[in-house]
Amino acid sequence: MDATLLSSLQARIAAICAATDLPRHLPELVHVCEELELQTLSSGVEPMAASHYAQFLAALLALRRLDEARHLWKRLPLKGADELQQIWAVGRALWARDIVQAHAAAAALEASTTDSAVAPVVAVLKQSIQLSTAALIAQAYSVLSIDSTAQALGLSRDATLAFCAQHGWRIENDCVLPTALASPSGENAIELGQLHHLADYILHLEQRSIMKV
Repeated sequence: MDATLLSSLQARIAAICAATDLPRHLPELVHVCEELELQTLSSGVEPMAASHYAQFLAALLALRRLDEARHLWKRLPLKGADELQQIWAVGRALWARDIVQAHAAAAALEASTTDSAVAPVVAVLKQSIQLSTAALIAQAYSVLSIDSTAQALGLSRDATLAFCAQHGWRIENDCVLPTALASPSGENAIELGQLHHLADYILHLEQRSIMKV
């Protein structure tokens, strides 16, 4: 294995993860991680470091390249690492289109991530879940209560109000009036199945709210 090439790839990964516009560079991060994995596997000495696998897996999930993420998980030589287990918990939730569990798993992952090299990609992954959910909300609803919006986005009420202000969503009579958002990270068009999952979840939230009253 070329030690110079290995060091160069590791340095590129570090630079990408330190970028202020990391979401734009996720495809490049995936490409470099793929190259690093190939180089380390070809050496036959030791696998790629767990931190690089964590960056690789989280980036694929943030890009919603779920098939590739699942194949990566299956071939991981370090499945026992806690951080990788937690990242894949997010992946399982995304695969099942379970919005609640995806938010919960992403929040738990972010809270427990201590590796400064992995933390930026984890933050982008968590944000991507919020943005993709917001895109679904805008597609499915013209008006939604603030509380239901907050729970769907996995945010507090105050954070939801800040999110709405940031994205130009108006607030009227304790309700959110969402407008269309661009799909984050170059995701594909919204699928009908995703809309159905979101609609079922929102209906559950609204019914639970009525029961509390």
